[in-house]
Amino acid sequence: MVGSFLGTVIVLERVVALKIKWLYLLPILSGVSSIFFLLNNVQAAVWLLIIASAGFVLIYFIIIQRYKHYYFYIMQAGAISWLIGNMLLMKSATYFLSVPWWISFILLTVLGERLELSKFLPPRHLKMPLLWVSLSIFLAGLILPHHSYGATLTGVGLISVAAWLLKYDMVSKSIKAKGLHRYTAALLIVGYFWLILAGMLLIINWQLPTMYDAIVHTFFLGFTFSMIFAHGPIIFPGVAGLPFRPFHNTLYIWGVVLQLSLILRLLGDFLIKPDWRMLGGLINGITILAFFINLIVLMRIEKRKHGI
Repeated sequence: MVGSFLGTVIVLERVVALKIKWLYLLPILSGVSSIFFLLNNVQAAVWLLIIASAGFVLIYFIIIQRYKHYYFYIMQAGAISWLIGNMLLMKSATYFLSVPWWISFILLTVLGERLELSKFLPPRHLKMPLLWVSLSIFLAGLILPHHSYGATLTGVGLISVAAWLLKYDMVSKSIKAKGLHRYTAALLIVGYFWLILAGMLLIINWQLPTMYDAIVHTFFLGFTFSMIFAHGPIIFPGVAGLPFRPFHNTLYIWGVVLQLSLILRLLGDFLIKPDWRMLGGLINGITILAFFINLIVLMRIEKRKHGI
């Protein structure tokens, strides 16, 4: 999911903006990796992801040469984290070692994009120093072993970044608007609270056999897919080159169901109820599929309205 799906979408978004044709090879490679995963040829799949993520690092070198904004450096650090995670998977064949770096990839990418969107907000005292401290704590946790103090520092970093976003992101203004702006802000706020929970779980580190599942899905479903649902009406039409942002209140349904089904899954983890965890996971998958179908339908309706 991280490389073959999320990586493909994130890379494609940047490639479309750069308009350099040969770079389209990168999202193709990361997307094709999913086929090799399904064929159980993990080594070939990971090699494709390594090439795609190395190319993504190059993309940010190109972007930074053009625009030397600090948020692009943050996103480049995310791309480097993705590459490191993929290389660790190739070396160790163990997902556990790669997951913290994949978390860094998603977190830094989302943070960089939110900073890019918020660049016109007026500066506030201590705003950026607090962010740099939060990121330093998080990155220190990545470097240290996670069986030692690494997990605790990573958790503190996640909570600090989430608190910073809740305080300084533009969601506090957007939630007061209507339509797509309020929908996006609502999903972002929920996602930031999932990020706080992921950090808390890393700090507490309960000795449960299902704790790893709870941490992974709190971040990659709770936080990450809340971000995807929030930005979907903006990103996917943009990638497709469409000049509109489709929205309908039906999108709220899938946002709510996603949260409820994840809560069910986590209860299954904490109470050691495998049936609850499986049911929550099944509803998660159906909800994500339904969201994309809903979004595609809305895009088709908008295309007809615009005569495209």
